[in-house]
Amino acid sequence: MNKKILKIALGVMFGSAVGLSSCIKEIDESNLYTFTGQTIEDYLQANDSLFSDFNVIMERSGYDRQMSSYGQYTCYVPLNSGVRKYIDSLYNDTTDYREDASGNKILLHHGLTENSLEGLTDSLCKEIAQYHISAMINSYIDQLSNVNGASISTMLNTPFISKLDDDGVVRLNGVAEILEFDQEMTNGYVHVISDVIPRTTQKVDNVFANHKEFSIFYDALRKTGLADTLAGPVKKDMEYSLDNISGRPGSGMASGKYFVPKECKISYTVFAETNETLARYGIHDFESLKAKCIQWYANASEWYDFPGKDELQISTGDDYTYKYNVVNMFMRYHIIKAGMTKSRLTYVRNPSNQDWNYAFGGEPFDYYETMLPHALMKIWQPLYQNTGAQTNMWINRYRQNNTLTDEVGTMGKDETHQILKQGVMISNTAANIQAYNGYIHTIEDILLYDADVPTRVLHERMRIDSGSMLYELINNDIRYATPAEIGARNLSSNDGTMVRLPLNYFDNLVSYNSKTKIAWYCTGAWRAWQADQISGWDEYDFAIRIPSVPTGDYEIRVIFPPMANGGLMQYYLGTSSDPSSMQPLGIPFDARYPNSGIQADRDATGYMLSSEFSDYGVASDLVMRNHGYMRAPASFARGNGDSKGRANPIYTRISDPSQMLTALINCCRYEEGYGTSMMRKILGTVHIDQSKEYWLRIKNLLTGYDQLGFSFDFLELVPVDIVNSQDYTEDWY
Repeated sequence: MNKKILKIALGVMFGSAVGLSSCIKEIDESNLYTFTGQTIEDYLQANDSLFSDFNVIMERSGYDRQMSSYGQYTCYVPLNSGVRKYIDSLYNDTTDYREDASGNKILLHHGLTENSLEGLTDSLCKEIAQYHISAMINSYIDQLSNVNGASISTMLNTPFISKLDDDGVVRLNGVAEILEFDQEMTNGYVHVISDVIPRTTQKVDNVFANHKEFSIFYDALRKTGLADTLAGPVKKDMEYSLDNISGRPGSGMASGKYFVPKECKISYTVFAETNETLARYGIHDFESLKAKCIQWYANASEWYDFPGKDELQISTGDDYTYKYNVVNMFMRYHIIKAGMTKSRLTYVRNPSNQDWNYAFGGEPFDYYETMLPHALMKIWQPLYQNTGAQTNMWINRYRQNNTLTDEVGTMGKDETHQILKQGVMISNTAANIQAYNGYIHTIEDILLYDADVPTRVLHERMRIDSGSMLYELINNDIRYATPAEIGARNLSSNDGTMVRLPLNYFDNLVSYNSKTKIAWYCTGAWRAWQADQISGWDEYDFAIRIPSVPTGDYEIRVIFPPMANGGLMQYYLGTSSDPSSMQPLGIPFDARYPNSGIQADRDATGYMLSSEFSDYGVASDLVMRNHGYMRAPASFARGNGDSKGRANPIYTRISDPSQMLTALINCCRYEEGYGTSMMRKILGTVHIDQSKEYWLRIKNLLTGYDQLGFSFDFLELVPVDIVNSQDYTEDWY
């Protein structure tokens, strides 16, 4: 189909044909030259009359050479007029200034020496070039024309938002319009755009100041001192490196040279109510917000076991900077110390996410710690069960018996899973407000850590992904990054299969020896929840701080792949990262299989092959629990192919459990064609006090072997009454 016709067809599809033809900026296509066999750089040079300014930027940054080399890239190319407009906006930006001794404002012009192309610094040229290149193919229809806004990764490691607006025009960060799209080259795609894609240099606090619809929320941010936090450093004051950047010895990845991040960025996600939303609750200024916060939080100690609860009191006074002041508490619960676009708040299914590996109606959800001490929020995106398509995204939505099922092998009857708390919806039209150090997402109702959160929303089996525990992976665009994106950042090679991580990179991970090797296995056909995971090897001995959960008794579990090169693993739990505070969780267990068959460790685990039972494993599950083991959930798969060779998992919920055995060859509950099957290890039952900090230590007791590996994909924390339910079971999904 002709691209011009396709563009108009897309507008008609969304009822915007008139808007599309009238609003989109036209260029003279007769001036565009495309020849068979062109690279992206060839195309740019052949059309120098349109792109000469951008060509200068590419040459000065050195990315002209990369765009003439082998690979798969997408280049977003602005017209000369767009480049000149952008330079003028930088040079005359009145927010970029310093004050002299007399208090006079002196514009800094973002480092430009003059208001011209020649005035750009080399570093600005490099940043502009990197922000206009993706290290993967992003097509107009599949990735860019998203009505809810899609997060597009760039080689600057800062994404932009591509959104199909109501007028039928696709804009990048709300400004740069796509004029011509999907110009196919030998090394990727070119999209011609009207303007340079703008990047804000303002931090979150200043972005709020410029959005008057949040004036009450911003006033509270300033009075609580949290605006100062959001205006803080944008990265840790340290440069990182590793001497050994190869993979696990003895594996197919042993000789690879993998990416190591050199810096660690700091960013935030803020969920914010507009003045209009607050007005629905009688809030019209800061004083009325404070009055409501007193209603909401004055008695929060009845359901919230905060750190220092015995010594500290919740305050309704005027010291708003005190972290247990009711206004401060309200505001803190809106902030996560991890900057995420909306599409990365959960493991969203979209056409560009080729390794989306949920199965049988498994739905994206995740848990995040907020800046309210030891208080979690849940973010959940239900799916249309007949298609698997994404729906709205909710915070703290509650469904009756959410992680339980009343039927063998299915997710259970609808009547036993009624929505009892709708939750707070994240806006589909006003999310992804971008700051230099994070994102603001408009929410459409009041967000509270009220009694329903610990007693209902979080009173379920919580499956917490390692990628959300280690927020540095989020802030540095490692979590959810594709191998192509990581490969483009790798100076040692273009292999993006994994990221090697320095032991001192994380706030919530400590290692007790220098032999521990840590890596993030990037999105791929792994036997892993959300298709990625933390892994490592050698004589590993490290601990991860686990997210705080409501006070109670929990069964604690980890998932692991039994394999010949697994270690003899001992887990410990303690209230600090000091090993002396830690107590062992049970006895060591051997994660190795001494031969290639799954038969090897059946006596230790009670595992039965799917061909050996006719009850879908119900009796076998009981035997396995008695041994301290469980099968993997049925809600995800290794890769996304099924037994008929189809490209995607089955998205719909099943009514017949036999589908789990026949429909997906790689369903992790029954996967047996990989030598072994995935297991969950029950580490024991523990009492957790929300006010305390807990660290999970993982130690390999075998020494002298540098090839022994581990994976830490996810942790399950399950209230004991959920585990012991007499009417339902929670271990299928």
